[in-house]
Amino acid sequence: MMSAHRVAVAAAACFALLLGFAFHTKLRGEILNNIQLPTSASSLVTAPVVVTGAITVDGSNDNDTPTLTDNDNYDDDDNKDAKSYYIFLQKFPLESSFRMIFHTEVIVCPRQTFASDIAFLNLLDGLVANILSPSRFDTVKAMTTTTAAAGNNFQDTDTTTKVPFISIEREYWSKQSEPGCVQLGYGGADCDNACCGSPHRRENTNYALNSQQAVIGNAMGEYKELYLYGMSGGGSGSDMPSTTANDGSGGNDGISGEDAYKAVCHGHMNAIEIGRGKFPICVSNWSGHDYNPLTNNCNTFTSTILKCVYGLSDAKPHLGVSDLRTVTCPTETNANGMDVEQCMIPVDGAGMEDASAGATLLALQ
Repeated sequence: MMSAHRVAVAAAACFALLLGFAFHTKLRGEILNNIQLPTSASSLVTAPVVVTGAITVDGSNDNDTPTLTDNDNYDDDDNKDAKSYYIFLQKFPLESSFRMIFHTEVIVCPRQTFASDIAFLNLLDGLVANILSPSRFDTVKAMTTTTAAAGNNFQDTDTTTKVPFISIEREYWSKQSEPGCVQLGYGGADCDNACCGSPHRRENTNYALNSQQAVIGNAMGEYKELYLYGMSGGGSGSDMPSTTANDGSGGNDGISGEDAYKAVCHGHMNAIEIGRGKFPICVSNWSGHDYNPLTNNCNTFTSTILKCVYGLSDAKPHLGVSDLRTVTCPTETNANGMDVEQCMIPVDGAGMEDASAGATLLALQ
């Protein structure tokens, strides 16, 4: 006789399968149309909002979540603007799903995108510095720069009071209309080329944080939720935890949205095949036909970028059966000879021996 726990698990699995099959055709149809046809201009929410109060903190299971108000001021530092990027996740419920099935995307915004709103910058910087967990790649970078003279007594930063992500309320992000971010999303489509399921057109590379447009057509933009996961880079002298290009250079340059796309697509840009098989696959090939509503969906793509490109947490806000897979990042060797579970950014000429000069240039632009 099955225990109550096993019965509950079996029921949940059956429910997930039924939902997956029920929405599989509709999901692929909406994504197919959206990828192959031009999309409309992003919907912008431009109502004037005064930034006051606190930003809601999420990412933990208890009800006593910390908050940060705009009364906590942080000095603006020009060094942070140089190759520094905020990493956001946006979440949408899908049409005809009773708002029980969700689509997520990663939004990467250069810090200077919000240069005209110092209050918003101060809030984001304070959250990154005081609330959010740092990238695990920072630990690797710190270990590679620890000298023998120091006795290799490197200790991890205490993250017991940190959270993996923070919910940014609509009143804060809804007025950020500067189209300076990169939208990274994935869906099913009738194509086989690597990364053809992840559109990377002008509207995706010039994306406004307050846009409600997803890469798929059946996401309910009016119910968009936004979460901050961290910052990549930070400039010299910055004390904010951040994920950086893990090249062993000792610098603190961040990973841009363009570079994140190159990494997750393992060298295949804009669905162009260049030297197939020369780059390690970053979890999936991300072709349109690789899409699976349960095991390789948009949320798997989001996990891969967060975890394998930026070294951030792949925990997500209450996605339920929409997010069933835990991704495993490929192990690659960085410039210091250390093995790191990371999808590296392709370097000009590396792994492209079979690609033509034109294709190589296209891949790296």
